[in-house]
Amino acid sequence: MKMKRFLSILLAFLLSLSILSGCAKQETPTAGGEEQAPKVETQAPETTETPLDPQAVILEHATAYLNSIPENSNMIAAKDAMPLIDENPDALFIVDMRSKEDYDKGHLPGAVNIPFDQIGKNLDRLPTNKQIVMYCYSGQTSGLGVSAVKLLGFNVISYQGGMNFGWSPLELAEDTLETTENPLPDAKTSNLTEEEQILWDAVDKFFSEGKTYMEKADDVFALVEDNPDAIFIVDLRSGEDFEKGHIEGATNIAFKEVGKNLDKLPKNRPIYLACYSGQTAAQVMTMLRLSGYNASIVTRGMAGWSGAELPVVTE
Repeated sequence: MKMKRFLSILLAFLLSLSILSGCAKQETPTAGGEEQAPKVETQAPETTETPLDPQAVILEHATAYLNSIPENSNMIAAKDAMPLIDENPDALFIVDMRSKEDYDKGHLPGAVNIPFDQIGKNLDRLPTNKQIVMYCYSGQTSGLGVSAVKLLGFNVISYQGGMNFGWSPLELAEDTLETTENPLPDAKTSNLTEEEQILWDAVDKFFSEGKTYMEKADDVFALVEDNPDAIFIVDLRSGEDFEKGHIEGATNIAFKEVGKNLDKLPKNRPIYLACYSGQTAAQVMTMLRLSGYNASIVTRGMAGWSGAELPVVTE
């Protein structure tokens, strides 16, 4: 009797274990009775940087240039340059921007010849560890060159007055000049950022076009007489000199104040820039051209205007 009772209890215990084991093998349902979907790992989408706006990059750097004109206006007087050339020629890299014919007739000691329209193709030959001095005939073309090259970070200044109005008045002996050609250095590989490449390409294009955008004083005067409202003239001289006499209809914005007054310059009219001799106007013109303005300079500035005996106003 006791044995039968014991067997009954053992059978009941084994049955319970079997039921519990079967339940343990079932999936645990989620709320709502549905099975959980297997987890799938996903990668976050790759982010791509927005390309730089070339015109915005150029405008930013051109404005910075115009807002940081040094005391020497990026020029060195001929009388100050000659002692540097004599005393430490290896510290300088001199670029003659005149024609090959005039270069061969006589150039500053050590100078290499890179005409204006060839500078863009030779930017990679310019040194980054020397003071670069550029000169031309009158200082205007070198003003264009200096401002464009300086935009790329080179240490460069213009030989004030060029050979005609800078070197000639010194009345130095002809043997001060060389007639032997100096070779260009080898080109260097430049590793540029996207921003630097934008500036480099813009400057290269500017030079390669070969246009200096210089207008004779007589031609500008004809425009003033014919339709003054069709053009916009900017006088870059001091307020004092502007009041003594200026081109009719001109707006006075001093050279070192142009960067702060770009909003006053129109993009729907040709702009003509006049300074004292055309050299600072050349720097401004380059920055404006690169920034999308239709800008030109009055050849030789107000010196050229006065030399042509054209009228000025004082009001």
